[in-house]
Amino acid sequence: MEYIMIKKAKYSTKKDVNEPMLAYGVSLLSLLYGLNFNEIDETHLSGKSLVELQKETSLTAHDMAGIVGVSKSKYYELIQMDDLSTKSKDALADFATLWKKGLSAFDEDAGFLNEWLVSRNSNLGNIKPVELLSSRLGRRELEKAFNRIEYSTYG
Repeated sequence: MEYIMIKKAKYSTKKDVNEPMLAYGVSLLSLLYGLNFNEIDETHLSGKSLVELQKETSLTAHDMAGIVGVSKSKYYELIQMDDLSTKSKDALADFATLWKKGLSAFDEDAGFLNEWLVSRNSNLGNIKPVELLSSRLGRRELEKAFNRIEYSTYG
């Protein structure tokens, strides 16, 4: 699983040493959720991890492209990269936090969360929530929506 995540070693040796962060059975979203600001630059995340996230979330390539802030054609170029930019890793870590919040709001039911994301929502201006994933402000609006769902304050 070399395409997932590797944290660069903090010590120096004569050789470039990388330590795998991802253990079998641990989701990439969980690892991204756990990243802090200081670790983003030190973390290697290959473009192939985008495909893994796509599988894990059942989102489309178009949706994933929006999350990292690129066009769909640029997204396919990113998949071929050895290491994603800090900006892309930051957007993915932000998305992972939002995804976790969404799962919590939908009682850990990823299928129901996915169905909600692709259905028009009158409380969000009659747009599909997935369309809000492409901007930080949109993701914050989704976070508010998840809070309303979780605490049953939709009216």
